[in-house]
Amino acid sequence: MVAVLGVAALTAGCSGGNSANFPPTVTTTTVFESAVPFTGLSRFQTFATDFTVPDGTLQITVDWSSATDDLDIVLSNPACDIVAFASGLCKVLASERTNVKPEHISMATTATSYRLFVVNMGPQAESGTVTVKVTQAHLSL
Repeated sequence: MVAVLGVAALTAGCSGGNSANFPPTVTTTTVFESAVPFTGLSRFQTFATDFTVPDGTLQITVDWSSATDDLDIVLSNPACDIVAFASGLCKVLASERTNVKPEHISMATTATSYRLFVVNMGPQAESGTVTVKVTQAHLSL
């Protein structure tokens, strides 16, 4: 009985009067963000942009003017040039090829560099923006 009371007294004293948040909460912080515009992208033309990101969750959004146009996005490494891309010789890390505006890619990433290709499938020339964002999740007690 004395041992049980001793443990209870010690346990009560462990908190030191501070109350911890339980369950812990997850907060998300943006650690990288970039917006790159493109204009006059004709049908079947490709726009490429490079970026280097830290660790975290990579979120890429490509938005453009008209919902009647179809833009596709393909993520590769910077070694992939436009000739290799057009020839289908690049390693594709992620892609989104739907007819939905805007296009999105989301994935976990380590600190690295990427090349994103935006392909206008038409029918009209397009202008828009590539937005790249990296977030990191942190546990708060």
